[in-house]
Amino acid sequence: MLLLTSVMTRLYFTETSETMIFLLQKNGFSRYGGVLWRAGVHLTQRAMDGGFGLESGEFLERLKREVIGHPALVHPFLERFGEGDVSEEGVRTFAIQYYRHVRVSRLYLASLISNCGYDEPLQLALAEILLDEYGHLNPDETHPALYRRFLRALDITEEEWEAPRTLPEIELYVSRHRELTRDPDVRLGLGALGPASEWPVPPIYVKLSEGLKKAAGLPSEALEIFTSHVTMDVTHARIMMDAIAPYAEDEEGQRKVRDGTMASLDARCVMLDGLYRAVYGEPAPLPSGPAVGAANS
Repeated sequence: MLLLTSVMTRLYFTETSETMIFLLQKNGFSRYGGVLWRAGVHLTQRAMDGGFGLESGEFLERLKREVIGHPALVHPFLERFGEGDVSEEGVRTFAIQYYRHVRVSRLYLASLISNCGYDEPLQLALAEILLDEYGHLNPDETHPALYRRFLRALDITEEEWEAPRTLPEIELYVSRHRELTRDPDVRLGLGALGPASEWPVPPIYVKLSEGLKKAAGLPSEALEIFTSHVTMDVTHARIMMDAIAPYAEDEEGQRKVRDGTMASLDARCVMLDGLYRAVYGEPAPLPSGPAVGAANS
């Protein structure tokens, strides 16, 4: 059976022939674990129809509304985890696997800086955010260091957080963002690291921190990696939108920025699917919207 959700381009397959999977892969779908996923193709495309060729500020405001309404921000994992409905072992599984994402996320910024040609204002904007990610060069305050503080508060040792295999859905997220930030068209990377990262992270991290407080009873200092992003990324969003605006002054630029944004958010949905499966031992519930057959994708 194959189902394609109406809100994101993800194909879940069970009892599907390898021939069918091969044909789907030939048509641009990638196989990661139990998911067939096609990057850059979105059933939500029609949401911005007629929304291109605007003044860049108006375009970004419309894009922000679309981002805030994306399924990634109300994913079943975030809703359930945010309520504290997670076992001690589930918290540990989440903590270990999510570290695989956090410890490389700043490298996307570095990649994008190296990919933005001679645009020094853009380089400076990205470098300002990257400096925050590196704790203003204090090795104890880098974001990976803050996350390791969280891991140690859960009594997870380095050996324990390094041992398990990374979830395929997280591997997908990492590889997709490496592709987006290395693409010759810098506008794709700007969409992925700007609208798709800075706008969604504060509400997502509020849910994660609230869930961890309820389920693990951790002190505030152990959750700094999450709580700091709630305020910091508001500033980062302003910096990124100012930097993106010159690249979104025409229809082509706006389409490229949006393509990068949606590709990143779709990859985040897949990552959250993997976390749901790993933490709760079952697939994430499908969205409640109508499904259409794979042949219609």
